[in-house]
Amino acid sequence: MAQYYRIALGISVLFISPMLLSAPLSAHETKNQQEIERITVSASRLAKKDIDQAIAIEFVGRSTLEQDNGQHIAESLNSISGVMLNQLQGGHGHNAAIRMPINYGGYYLYLQDNIPLQSAAFFNHNALWWSSFNSTIKRIEVIKGAGTSLHGSGAIAATINTLTEDTLMHPSGKLQLSVGEYGYLKAKAYYTNAISDNQAIAVSGSSQKKQGYREHTTSQRHEINIKHSYQGDDESLVSSFVVSDLEQQMAAALSVDDFLNQPQSSGLSHNVLASDPLRKSKYYRLSSTWQRVTADNYLISIIPYLRWRSNDYVATWDANMPQQQSQVTSAGFLSTLSFEPTNDSELIVGIDYEHSVGELVSFQATTGWGGNTFIAGHSYYDDKTTYVGISPYFQYQQALTDQLTLAFGARYDYNNYNFKNNLAASNDDGYGNRHLKNRRDSFKNLSPKASLNYLLDQQSAVYLRYANSFRLPTAASLYHLKSGDSDSLSGGVDIERSNTYEIGYKINRQAFNAQLAIYYMDVDDAIVRAYSELGQSYQTNAGRIVHQGIELSINGQLSDELSVSVAISKSRHKFDRYVVDAGRVDKQGQNKALDLSGNEMKLAPDYIFNSRLVYTPNALSKLTAIAELKSIGDYYMDNKNSKKYAGYSIANLKFNYQVTERLKLYGRVSNIFDKYYAQQAEIAYGREKYSPGAGRTVDAGISYSF
Repeated sequence: MAQYYRIALGISVLFISPMLLSAPLSAHETKNQQEIERITVSASRLAKKDIDQAIAIEFVGRSTLEQDNGQHIAESLNSISGVMLNQLQGGHGHNAAIRMPINYGGYYLYLQDNIPLQSAAFFNHNALWWSSFNSTIKRIEVIKGAGTSLHGSGAIAATINTLTEDTLMHPSGKLQLSVGEYGYLKAKAYYTNAISDNQAIAVSGSSQKKQGYREHTTSQRHEINIKHSYQGDDESLVSSFVVSDLEQQMAAALSVDDFLNQPQSSGLSHNVLASDPLRKSKYYRLSSTWQRVTADNYLISIIPYLRWRSNDYVATWDANMPQQQSQVTSAGFLSTLSFEPTNDSELIVGIDYEHSVGELVSFQATTGWGGNTFIAGHSYYDDKTTYVGISPYFQYQQALTDQLTLAFGARYDYNNYNFKNNLAASNDDGYGNRHLKNRRDSFKNLSPKASLNYLLDQQSAVYLRYANSFRLPTAASLYHLKSGDSDSLSGGVDIERSNTYEIGYKINRQAFNAQLAIYYMDVDDAIVRAYSELGQSYQTNAGRIVHQGIELSINGQLSDELSVSVAISKSRHKFDRYVVDAGRVDKQGQNKALDLSGNEMKLAPDYIFNSRLVYTPNALSKLTAIAELKSIGDYYMDNKNSKKYAGYSIANLKFNYQVTERLKLYGRVSNIFDKYYAQQAEIAYGREKYSPGAGRTVDAGISYSF
């Protein structure tokens, strides 16, 4: 850890000291004063100043979202230190690297207006495509590291909360149209107004289409968000109904030869392309947030929700290309009671509940090819899993002095799975799949949290934090096994547990704000594959992984015309104790176990960097120009550490011109130097695979507010 403290000190001296001598408050800063105050809600569902919270929480505010006019949520989120989202195949999907390597695992909790976008038991790494980013997001908050007592499974490495636009008591709206290369077209609209003295409604929607910069990556997505609010004397009720519909073609990572010679190819064979593999997903969510303040200042909050989603696709990475059709239906609520036992303390207690039913059918849609002949119509899986989660929690905060605050809390999670198979139980269906008998599994976890926050003055603070968090095994990892797997031993899998230790510093001045965090995080019960004496593979909690790093974000006003932001992180992700295939032997009796202990994890960039220079010239005050540099460091392409990818750096230019008070023109050039790079590079099954990034791309648009 000593190296990270040295890096922190060096960065602080290099960047922070000059900023403290920056120019006085300007007109640009006044415009953004609300954001600089850094009020956040994600940690406790209550509005609190950033420096009063002992947690690394950052946000993307309205001005950045409007400057970006992004095609994908990653374009704005990647401006936060330590945050990297990959826009997969140029479509709407994503994976993430936040205090972890680039991964597809359930180490992240995705929310909208504090409500989970999905069930932890049926985690999908693409969950942000179910948010309302394209139509009505005003702000995105990111808690880095373990969540608070209010956050359950998955809040290990980060919690991302997208917050939608408020309803207003006066007529207001916006129309927006964007066009660009590769057939990009997005139209969005928003309108809000009062419908009575104490009620208002907001309606927003969008439609986005794109052919994609690679072959067979055409996508289209449509969404609607309807929001209603009621404000009484001592209570409020905000309800929303969200609908989205996604369809996109599927592509794959490229071989070395295709990456070098055909970077825009799909990576799929002619036989696969002939079947036109697609992914389709529909999403519906109905929710309400009811809050009441009692006469003795008790705040009661109840958030019931109903949620349904489907996710149908062709698994192009399998030689036989099975069709996957799944849907998850959820009903639940989040409840909170907040009050002050004394004048200098706060207690939050609550209980969360969820009931979800996930159904999956996997079958052979067409006659397959490869080593076997796959018969059309064959069912690989056909099952239903019912999940129930009950989670009481508390969070207590006590001011020890005028400057020092202690906070601690805990969350207890009880999770139950009830698996029912519609296919007859068998050890092998003839195609390498194992069909389990009906069964039940349950998991329990207690997650303690504690922190200290010390106010240096009214605008700066330092903090120290410890938080335990966990990750549930998904229904698929529990019940969709291969013929060589042991169903009896798979029941021994427990949840993955993690501990985060963190120290941080925050400063929020009128013309300057910064945040520094140094963290150490372990995953102490990582799930690995092992083998029994009978040669059957199974999953077991036998691994330990360590993540450590430093994150720094700076936002400063250099002059009346120029402002700058810098977001940088440096990290290491290592296998501390990690043996894959323990107990495995070949036909000659030779040990085939792979000991990765001490190795760096694959797809773990050495650093993540984003910097923006925002120029608003006095001579042309209606123009705002943004120059952005994005860069990631090198990383190993496999866990054996046999080869590294060098990383990449790309630059973007963005322009916004306020023609009138209501009319705005905007445009941008992404990857302005037409850098040829891999968005992701790895070695899998002995082969190098590359996901190419887009070359130089131009788009523009117009918006009209009323």
